[in-house]
Amino acid sequence: MKLSRQHEIWNRACLESGGATPAIGDRALTSLLLAHGLVANGGVVHAFECLSQAELSAAVEGFSYFGLTGAAQVFQQVPDDSEETENRLNQMYLAAIPSDETLAHAFRIKLVAAPEAFGPTDSGSHA
Repeated sequence: MKLSRQHEIWNRACLESGGATPAIGDRALTSLLLAHGLVANGGVVHAFECLSQAELSAAVEGFSYFGLTGAAQVFQQVPDDSEETENRLNQMYLAAIPSDETLAHAFRIKLVAAPEAFGPTDSGSHA
């Protein structure tokens, strides 16, 4: 079964860091998925601990690129070691990204609005 362009781009972001020559949309999707995966695995503070400063900045840019400003704001915080901060950041993130579908929906909207922002897929298509 042939994957849709949407699925090819999503998978490429997850498995290939956006591909050999990622376009702006590919880079943004890769960055936000990396951060989201870490949050899903261990919470926001875990993501802060695992991501480099460059990756944190890229995550903020990625969330912002897809219009997910609430999630971007979470990654602009300065966490401390308190449980209260950890809980607050996790609640902020959950409010911004209540489910994986939130990410998928934002991606679909951007793909339809700006298909040229993503590199071609195996089918060679930009649209």
